[in-house]
Amino acid sequence: IGIDTGMKYLENFGFTTLVSKEDDPAHNDYNQSTALGGITNGVTNIEMTAAYAAIANNGVYNRPVLYTKVLDHDGNILLDNTTPESHTVLKDSTAALLTDGMKSVIYGSSGTGRRAALYSGMPVSGKTGTTSSNVDIWFSGYTPYYTASIWAGYDSNKPLTNTSFHLTIWRSIMERIH
Repeated sequence: IGIDTGMKYLENFGFTTLVSKEDDPAHNDYNQSTALGGITNGVTNIEMTAAYAAIANNGVYNRPVLYTKVLDHDGNILLDNTTPESHTVLKDSTAALLTDGMKSVIYGSSGTGRRAALYSGMPVSGKTGTTSSNVDIWFSGYTPYYTASIWAGYDSNKPLTNTSFHLTIWRSIMERIH
């Protein structure tokens, strides 16, 4: 798809931490390693979750919100966030193919996310991610109802010795809310 198209997709998926060559020529995210997660400033958990939620939502991205409405003591609306910004990122057929493909991460014989499978049998699609030397570990996944991402790591970039507990955390949370 090329670097420019790939970066446009990341922007449409709501990633705000991307560094352009105009911002910082020495730490430019517009390169091939970005396809493997090599983003200079990383990504926030809420942005990662929102991107996966767009896939789960048939390719429609909804900007995440931390509140829907704030009222004063008389019930007057002070802040209204009930209609989030929304736009299409992927065709629904592409989102369906991605969803189907990411099921193999959970249910495939060599899937890296097998520990995220729900005991209830609820279908799960998702993707694991690990940086060099196991400094960061991710799991972003979704069911037909909920999307969640788990990141684990140290602020000091110390390598992790256990690289599967984040899957157990994700499964425990999702089992409980389902």
